[in-house]
Formats: sequence, C-alpha cells, structure tokens
Amino acid sequence: MENAERLICKLMLGELPAWPETGERTDPAKFIELLRFHGATTLAAQALASGAARASWPAAILEYCRDQTLAQAVAEMARRAETARVLRAFAESGIHALLLKGGSLAYSHYANPVLRPRSDTDLLIPLHARRQAEEVLRRLGYAPSPQIAGDFVSAQAAWAFTDPLGVSHDLDLHWRVNNSQVLAKLLDYGELAARAAEVPQLGANARALTPVHALLFACMHLAGHRNAPIYLDGIAHPAGGRLIWLYDIHLLAGGMTRTEWEDVAALAVHKRMTVICRDALVRSSECFQTRIPDGVLERLVPAESVEPSARYCNAGPARQWVEDLRALDGARARARLLGEMVFPSAAYMRGKYPDAALSWLPILYARRVLHAFWKLAA
Repeated sequence: MENAERLICKLMLGELPAWPETGERTDPAKFIELLRFHGATTLAAQALASGAARASWPAAILEYCRDQTLAQAVAEMARRAETARVLRAFAESGIHALLLKGGSLAYSHYANPVLRPRSDTDLLIPLHARRQAEEVLRRLGYAPSPQIAGDFVSAQAAWAFTDPLGVSHDLDLHWRVNNSQVLAKLLDYGELAARAAEVPQLGANARALTPVHALLFACMHLAGHRNAPIYLDGIAHPAGGRLIWLYDIHLLAGGMTRTEWEDVAALAVHKRMTVICRDALVRSSECFQTRIPDGVLERLVPAESVEPSARYCNAGPARQWVEDLRALDGARARARLLGEMVFPSAAYMRGKYPDAALSWLPILYARRVLHAFWKLAA
C-alpha cells in the first residue's frame, strides 16, 4: 500500500496523523484525487475537523473535504426522500426491492449516512418483476440510460431522474447480484429477501441484506472489481483495492456476533467462495486493523484446489469471458450471450460511437468486434 493510502486509512479510522512535509505522493492535488477515488472524502473530513488539522494540513485539502461534505449532506437529504419514494411505489406495485451496497450500509453501519458517499442507489429485484419495475420507474419520471441490454449480457440497468429542485438521482436496477454468470450464482434474490433486514430511516418499505449476506456480497463485489475499473471524469481506474469498499467490510465485520461469524464461514464454504472472503477480510485487516475472531480465517479454506469464484476473479478479461460462457446451461444460452455481446441494439451502437453515428450499422458492429479482439489480445 502506498504511503498516501496509509494516510487515508488512518483518517477513515478517525485518526489525525501529521501531514508529511515532503514527497511526491503527498502532493495536495494528488492526495485529493486519491480521496475521490477511494470514496473517503467525508470520512477524512470528519477526522480533519479538529483545530489541530488547520495548523498542519494543506488548506486545499481542508477546503475540499469541507466543501464535499456540505455537498454530500445536501445530496443525502434529497436522496433519502427520493429513495423512499421509489421503494414505496415499488411496494404498492407488489415489488419488494432490496437495497444493496452503500445505499443500505450508509444507514445501518455508518454513524451518519453522509459519511458513506455514493453516486447512485442500487436496488435488487426479482427477475420476474423487471418489466413491471421499469414501468414504475417511468411513471415516477425516470429515464433509462443507453446501455447494452439482454437476458444474459447484463443484469442491471441504469435509470436517472431530475427532481423539481434540479437534483439528479441515479438508480441502478439489478435483477441478479452481478453481471458475471459465475458470480451471479453465488447469491440470489430469493435467499436474500427471505432474511432481509429493515431500514427504518427510509420508510416502512425499505429492506436490505442482513449483515451476513451483506458481508458475503461486499467480498464478492470487491473481488469482482479486480479486472473491472471504475471511472472518474471518464478515466478508468483499477478498483480492486478501493478503500471505501474495504471500509464497508471493516464495519460489517466489526458488528458481527459470534453466531453471525459462524453463518458467514458456513455460507462461504457452501457457496464455494472461501478464497474471496478470506482475501477481503485479510486486506481489510491490513488497512483498518479489522478484528476477526479466532478460527474464522482457518475455516475459510477451499475444499477443492480452485473455487470457481476465485478462478473467475483472478482471471483476465478473456478467461472471464470463457468462464461466463461455461457457467451457462446449454448451447442456446451461450449463443444468446454471444449474440447480445456482439450485436447490441442499434440505439446503443449509435450512442457508443457518436463520431460515426451516421455510418452504416454493419460497419459499427465490425468496429465493435475488432475493438473487442484488440482488447482481448492486449
């Protein structure tokens, strides 16, 4: 871990280390970019709020953290009301959505939801309710974002809405827990909904994953980003070590009872995801001194030489593509996945290549195929 990231970890834990006087990695502008990438700005702001910080830390960092915290506080007020509105509309239509990721942990494990920044709200619904949920969102004023769509190529859809005050709301609607065919089999809506926990801050219709399921999901999500970057200002950044996701795991682990730890270990073994769970917990401990009860890591040992989930997460893009094909049942499903990947809708293709939007459509598809082969070769 780089020195600047260690500094961020201490701030996230509420500590106030001294600002290093020299060194390229402690340049204030670069440090601010790291805070943005790691999603740690508001947690850092909380640690930097003391009077001592004003004397030792660069003014640019203090001002940035303060301004971003104020912006997050305003956004949180609007987001909370809007999320409750969506969940209420879903419930009235018979759709029982589950909050995922930061949208639930912000209320269950953070002292203040403002401390858990997030760019969108993630909701998981049953597969059969997908079309109905889309109709509800349209009635609420949401519009879908251009993206590849299909039964196999994607398990989520992005929707956006601007409220009367001009605040933008982004929502990711999921009908499987992951776009990967391999990882999607680890957890399903039915088992998650059967043990769902209430989120009273968001109204009577708000439910989320239990701490046990949330920890398994967080470990899977972190591992799934080893080869899946996140984008800031249109630039891709490797996200396999993003600190806010490790801090989620730290908080989840810190609130576990002994019985819940037993459930985590048993489910990880049953679902053949011991390696990715152990790796996430070890990395959380390295960053945040996460306390893991004796015997838990010893139980997170695979019963086979290579678990499918670990093999997938450790593979490169080409190998992951093959693993997803293998995870599907039958040649017809595999052919449909290939077709959805290679030949997305014409509307998507026109939006993907705006510089050539008036070109003959087969040329755009050929361009897409060549680009994919180039990436796989690289």
